[in-house]
This record gives sequence, structure tokens and C-alpha cells, in this order.
Amino acid sequence: MLREFQESDYPAVLEFLDRWNPDHPELGEGDILRWQHCYKWVSEYKGQIVGFIVQIPHIFRYGEPSGQRGEERIGWGVTLVLDMSEDFKNASLRRSAWANELLTAVEKNPPWQFSGIAMVGDIERVYARRGLTIRPDCAMMYARFLRPRKNLAYLGKSSLLAPGIGVLNALRPAPRADVRQLGLRQIDEFDASDDARWDALLNRAHELYGVRDAAFLNYKLSQPNRDYHVLVHPDGGYIIYRLAQHRTKDMKLVKVCDLTGTKETKLDLLRPAMQFAYDTNAYGIVAVGGVEEHDVYRRAGLWISRRYNLALPPHITARMRVTFFDGDLDNLW
Repeated sequence: MLREFQESDYPAVLEFLDRWNPDHPELGEGDILRWQHCYKWVSEYKGQIVGFIVQIPHIFRYGEPSGQRGEERIGWGVTLVLDMSEDFKNASLRRSAWANELLTAVEKNPPWQFSGIAMVGDIERVYARRGLTIRPDCAMMYARFLRPRKNLAYLGKSSLLAPGIGVLNALRPAPRADVRQLGLRQIDEFDASDDARWDALLNRAHELYGVRDAAFLNYKLSQPNRDYHVLVHPDGGYIIYRLAQHRTKDMKLVKVCDLTGTKETKLDLLRPAMQFAYDTNAYGIVAVGGVEEHDVYRRAGLWISRRYNLALPPHITARMRVTFFDGDLDNLW
């Protein structure tokens, strides 16, 4: 049985997520679940919760490069977690039914348009069967591996590549600089008077981009159990990054959670984030951005990249730029 999440469900859902989503236990943080602006549904079977899904709403605007105007109201379907035990009769069929009813709830939640972000292969195929277009041409993950063996092990890749990555790191040193030398200013919160400034930068650079105003950015910075660093460039633009440590795996990364500016100001803004990665002995630095930002991240020293697939409604043909902030992806450790 499908129903909307209720306040009284918190204890049972947190226990459910802790049990059936061990790779990302932070999704079961009570503080995060209460803070998150989202829609939630649960599936029940014989009085117990057997499925859970979240939909994250966010508005995207068409920018100048798209030749289009207007907005898209995107509702990311995330955190689909199912009871994976075999204690039920016809357990596999029942799980399929629970997944279907949860995904149907996300599909039929106007005005938010069902979409997917950073799916694994099995979920990609499910989203494609439900009529979404898998888009490999929009977003990329960018990274610099500072502990190649650990980074490769986390990704499930052969450690034989580690020496080569180490050599390339030495041959291509990452630019680093002091915040004061670059004239950057650290802030604790955003002011609404800068909303138009950020929107103009995004509008000129991207075909389809997530809205960035003080209300959204300050909501993101208020996320509990996270320590963000925010720097603003004197020529316009900002960067938000933090140190992220996986709670169950040996991995410590600096995440570039959001970045806005011209190509040159982005390069300046990425330098202190890189310095921070070295200063904190992080295993690497990682970002998510648009494919059009490939050259910026490469020049900044994040020369490893791979596709970050999206699943979008077929009528959206513009390239959507996303960062960790656009779909609450920063919740994942």
C-alpha cells in the first residue's frame, strides 16, 4: 500500500534506511530528513514499511545559449530504497510492485516533472522504460585523485592505474593560491541583493540551469551536520565547498558543491578549494558540473572526468547543467 510520509513515520523510516541502505547511511540521518525540502512516500506491507522514496523539487531556467526562454519545474526522484529481504512470499515480484507504486507517485506529482540524476545502471533502465530520456550530454563529474589507490578502490577500478595517475599529477600540478592574494571574500550567508547578479552569470553560460537565489543557497548552507566554506570573487561569482568523509568506507574528499562565475573567476575560485584539499590531507577533490565546464575544471587541475547521466522528460532538449546542490546530492556523504 502506498501512502504519503507522516511525521510519526520517522523512527521506522530511519531504521529502514539504516538497514537497507548501508552504503549511504547518511540518508537515514534524522536531522537531514527533517531539514530536507522534499516530498516523501512510503510503501507498506502487512503493517511494516517496505519502500521509501523522496522527490526533490527545483526550478531550472533556460539560458541564452539555449535560444529558449522560460522555466522547467523538475522533481528529482531520489532515495528509492526497498526491503531486500526474502521473508516475503514472491519477494522479487512484490519489490517490483513496491518500486512501481513509489515511482508512480513521483511521476504524478504536478507541477514537478519526474526526472532522475546520477542513476546506477538498473535504475537508468527503469527510468527509460517509464518514458524518460537518458542524457549523457549534460553533466560531468570532475576530480583530482590525490590518493590514487584509495580513489580507484572506491570506484571499483584496478589499482594498476594508480602509478600512472601519480605521474600525471606530478606532471600537471594543480594551481593553488591564498584567498587573500586573490581578493576573495568569505561569507556565511547570501544576500538577496545579489540574486540578479548570479542569475545573469548563469544565464550567459548555460542552456538550462538551476535557480540560484539567496533563499535557495541559504537553505542549502543550513543543512545540518555539514561545514561549508563560501568564497565570493570581487569580479563576480562564488564557490561553495566542504570536506566530506564517508561514514562506512575509507574515503575523504573535498566536494565542490556549487560554483558560479565566468571561466576566469571560476579558475580563481577553484584554487583555494584545491589548497584546502591538500591542507586537510583529503584523498581527492571532486565536483559535478556541466559538460561545457570541462576546460575550466581541467585547467584547475581536476583532469579526471566521467559522464554523470540525467534522466529527463523528452521535451527537454537543452543541456541541463547540474551541481551537487541541484538535487540535494550533497547529502550523499
